Amino acid sequence: MKKVKLQEIADKVGKSVATVSRVLSKTKLRNTKTEIAVISAAKKLGYPYLPAKFNDVKLKNIVFITQLEEGEFYLSLFKGFHETSVGTNYRFTLISLKDKKKPISEIVNIIKTYDAGCIFLPSLNDEDYLQIKEGCYSIPIVSLAPIPTPTIDTITFDSYSGGNIMAKHFYQSGFNNVGIIYGKPNLAEANNRKNGFLDFVNRHKSMRLLWEYNGDYGTNSGKKAFHDFNENEFKNNIAIFSCNDTMALGFLREATANRMDIPKDLKLAGYDDIPMCKNTIPSLTSITTNYRDIARQVILYLEQNTNDLKGHLYLVPVSLAKRKSTS
Repeated sequence: MKKVKLQEIADKVGKSVATVSRVLSKTKLRNTKTEIAVISAAKKLGYPYLPAKFNDVKLKNIVFITQLEEGEFYLSLFKGFHETSVGTNYRFTLISLKDKKKPISEIVNIIKTYDAGCIFLPSLNDEDYLQIKEGCYSIPIVSLAPIPTPTIDTITFDSYSGGNIMAKHFYQSGFNNVGIIYGKPNLAEANNRKNGFLDFVNRHKSMRLLWEYNGDYGTNSGKKAFHDFNENEFKNNIAIFSCNDTMALGFLREATANRMDIPKDLKLAGYDDIPMCKNTIPSLTSITTNYRDIARQVILYLEQNTNDLKGHLYLVPVSLAKRKSTS
């Protein structure tokens, strides 16, 4: 029988021999992604000196709690978590809440049956999170939605920078006349996107905010926004930022149905970079929120969690995906 060498394990997992050696010589595992990969590779290759303690690596079941809404965003977000967990001992289970008005008790009861909880519920407030934290005791919990005063650890996208990046893109492209379709005003994340955009516009004298519309993140809201825009006189030479892709796609669909040419007649951009952005005509410029990046940070938090009583905030960077809708 061929003797398996450390180099073979290192090649299989893409790590150095020194890293493989350190993992296999440990007396206690933290079940990190690297440890799981090394041990799994060693088992598959038939490494003969694998300690007995490595035969049972505990699987950690994490519940991903949200309320599924219209559009691709939620499923794309969870897909990023699923794909990132492959090769680790973390498994995410998606649950959409039934009770939208009083979800706290439901959330607590669900999390208690898992090793940890990951919550994406933008409508919750500080008091809600405090009740969840108290109800779940020492179970690790992380929120993906920004909290004005973080009661629990929060890992979320840098929405303010995203709005700023889009305004900067308009400015550098010479689009000084701009408009904006807001998100839900009661959501901190929606306000961060709006404020990031408007703060950049207000700092540059050549830029002018000509039109604004208060949307609700839905496709119909984007369609209504188009008709509101179309009733005004400034139909040309304007760049519009929609605070999410779903509203932008609704606006685009209605504009096309009314024989308006984007990007010839106006420029349009969204936020979140859902898969449809690449496939619509024209393809939609958007702010990319990398779902795998945020999933990696959540897993890192869960690996290092010390059940600190204070809530911490970590912002995941976003970037610009330029496409034909603003060409």
